[in-house]
Amino acid sequence: MKIAEIEIDERIRGVLAKEGFSELYPSQAAALPTAISGRNLVAAMPTASGKSLIGYIPAVEMALKKEGKVLYIVPLKALASEKRDDLDKFSPLGINVMMSTGDLDSDDGKLSEADIIVATSEKADSMMRHGSRWIDEVRLVIADEIHLIHDPGRGPTLEVILTKLMRKQKNIQMIALSATISNAEDLARWLNAELVTSDWRPISLKEGVYFNGEICFDDNTSIEVPESKDNIWDMIEQIVKDGGQCMVFVNTRRSAESLAVKYSDKMRALAGRELSEKELVVIEGDTETTSVGRKLSACVKCGTAFHNAGLTYKQRKYVEDNFRNGNIKCITATPTLAAGINLPARRVIVRDTYRFESNAGNVPISVMEIKQMCGRAGRPGYDPYGEAVLVAKNSRDYEHLMEDYVTHDTEKLRSKLSNETILRSHILGLIATGDADSEESIVRFMHDTFFGNTTQMYGIESVVENVADFLEREEMVKREGGSLRILPFGKRISDLYIDPKSAVILRDAVKKIDKDTEDLMILHAAASTPDVLGLYPKKNDFDRLSMLEMEYEEDFLVEPADEDDDLMHESFMSDLKVAVLMYDWINETAEEEITLSMGIGPGDIRSRVDMTDWLLYSMNEVAFIFRPEATKRIRPLLTRVRYGVKEELLNLVSFRGVGRARARVLFDNGIRSRIDVIAADEEFLARLPKIGRALANSLKKQAGGATEKREYYPMNEEEEYMLDKMAEENSGERAGQTDSQKQSRIFDYRDSS
Repeated sequence: MKIAEIEIDERIRGVLAKEGFSELYPSQAAALPTAISGRNLVAAMPTASGKSLIGYIPAVEMALKKEGKVLYIVPLKALASEKRDDLDKFSPLGINVMMSTGDLDSDDGKLSEADIIVATSEKADSMMRHGSRWIDEVRLVIADEIHLIHDPGRGPTLEVILTKLMRKQKNIQMIALSATISNAEDLARWLNAELVTSDWRPISLKEGVYFNGEICFDDNTSIEVPESKDNIWDMIEQIVKDGGQCMVFVNTRRSAESLAVKYSDKMRALAGRELSEKELVVIEGDTETTSVGRKLSACVKCGTAFHNAGLTYKQRKYVEDNFRNGNIKCITATPTLAAGINLPARRVIVRDTYRFESNAGNVPISVMEIKQMCGRAGRPGYDPYGEAVLVAKNSRDYEHLMEDYVTHDTEKLRSKLSNETILRSHILGLIATGDADSEESIVRFMHDTFFGNTTQMYGIESVVENVADFLEREEMVKREGGSLRILPFGKRISDLYIDPKSAVILRDAVKKIDKDTEDLMILHAAASTPDVLGLYPKKNDFDRLSMLEMEYEEDFLVEPADEDDDLMHESFMSDLKVAVLMYDWINETAEEEITLSMGIGPGDIRSRVDMTDWLLYSMNEVAFIFRPEATKRIRPLLTRVRYGVKEELLNLVSFRGVGRARARVLFDNGIRSRIDVIAADEEFLARLPKIGRALANSLKKQAGGATEKREYYPMNEEEEYMLDKMAEENSGERAGQTDSQKQSRIFDYRDSS
């Protein structure tokens, strides 16, 4: 179907034509008439089939007609950035696109000016809890990657926010975009939507199994692979020599790193290059380098890279961008890379179909997750085909992989909303916003969820009762007859968007804080909450952790676990390890030393910084309610954790562009305050190590300008990166982005002729 044949605003057609679009894919042609008609839609289609356009066109139509706002919900912050960039293509038409993924303790009132708001499900839920008035103006909701509703972490929040919106506004339009799933009709029934399914892809995808020098595909074709001693390298080399790129999925970070290093020398002959100083700064770090960063840069020079949660956000983003532009020919990654990031390769190799889980050992990876990895194969506009290959160890394993993965349907989507731990926060949120005012109305709300539409809800009444009892016992809600009324403590915790159990831990901790409470004890209280992921203690951690456990036995704000309970004691030690990590961080221990001594990556440091940052902010807010004097001990730790500095550097890290390492350089050279910066000679500043002329000039301008009092709120590395990138774009510095980098987004699915 020609784009000219669909009934859309001519201005939209003009933008699409300018970007090279003239025809719709069959899947788009099937789904768009429903989407632009205002009817609810579930579009279940393969990865890389151009689903985004099915959401973009009705979103822009709605914005142009000014009939209401559009809320575009995504599961990941990185995806939010992609969607905003795509929709910004239509901004010349006079529509305002805004992205909101950050501070969860804000109603983001500025979004009232936006026509299209791109947000994560957590941020959307948080804004509803804060009573954002613009939510009432939303007339179209687009739920991208809705199949992730089965994910225990992300799924329940997406399910709750969609249910709230449907109950709040009966005439709201829902467009749900999903990967191919076996029970898409259940989603359509829940959303009262028309279902459009398709197996069509612009780039054909073949799935198969490698065994004994040959890849056998599901279409009964096969490919011989020249054999050496390493069959994974054989498959990589074959595809790279043919002009393609490759992605290898393994089940551990260590495997991802070791494979990339192992293949780097061989890849150098095929794709070696020199890195610029700017690239080295991003990969290895500007002022502090780590062994992980140096290892990554050594791999990238050879045309290969690894990708896992141990990398910082900037490192992961660099790897993704340079895989898109072809500088990196092969990525070895853990499965998290497959979850929604647009990063196709010509050949995807899935080496591992098992992963280790604590208390369960090696468990099979789900068919759905394997299919997500396989769906990365096939690069529109670049690859003539895509291949996804699982690797068999023997003939029996070959049969297992072919029957249980390659030719098998994905598991049915199942709601994870029945879990009492998950429901604690959501039930509190329902009471706080008035969406429910009794146990009976909470159960009625549950009936309207995907969970309620696909199960008999056995036992849900007792789960709701248990949660209500907990919230009443902890004085977050009050029972009045058959009703539940929110109390100030409960409302504040709902707004802070933390687990009510975390709130109880923080409340009990702040009541014990006095002027002599040590930093480590405050950090440990924050680390002991369910919202902060522990770090598994390794053998070389136990000596230090055990000594600290004994030293502070009487001082912990959260009671140490009974050593006779192995599971609880291990959990305590994992929380203590996070606290020690944060303690080393705020006392300016070098990142390299932390990563080596604790056996973690720089990304692990950053993720714990972000989580601890938020929990300390929440602790400070809880202290205002129960023990205001405790804020004097908590508040300085907020900035110290965010930047990783001793208290004496707090004035210096308030300057944009000055982190922990540069602040220390300035301090040690007598520059200790804004007044010192004003008084210092710019040439003197420029000559200091790690400062340079550009930053020296910036410091002088910042110091000489009017000081602005800003409220503290946590911001993680992704938000900081996005703000920096937006600043570059607004100043015309596109960071060297070329057309070849813009791969596998909406405007890659244009006519190839």
